[in-house]
Amino acid sequence: MTTVFILYLGIAISAILFGWPEISYPILSLESDPFFIISGALVGLFCVQTSGSIVLYHLLTGVEDGKSQFTVLWGFISLGFGGALLRITLPPAVQLISVLI
Repeated sequence: MTTVFILYLGIAISAILFGWPEISYPILSLESDPFFIISGALVGLFCVQTSGSIVLYHLLTGVEDGKSQFTVLWGFISLGFGGALLRITLPPAVQLISVLI
């Protein structure tokens, strides 16, 4: 899902620069771009779930060597980025899904 999201960002940025698509909503808009909102929320959920699982696993099994400390550090950093992405994209995604249903 992350690859699809990054691919969409690349296509959207090139579309903005070259100005070739004619669609009914602005590209990369947090209010009206449905693919951007939903895929961003899914990437945030995946990031929080995986990094939280990795951090919890390493804290339960013990952090004894440098590799485990490095993994826990980057796990917490990833947890922060995923949480920030969810904080931005989850409310519009829930609102969009409730409108569609």
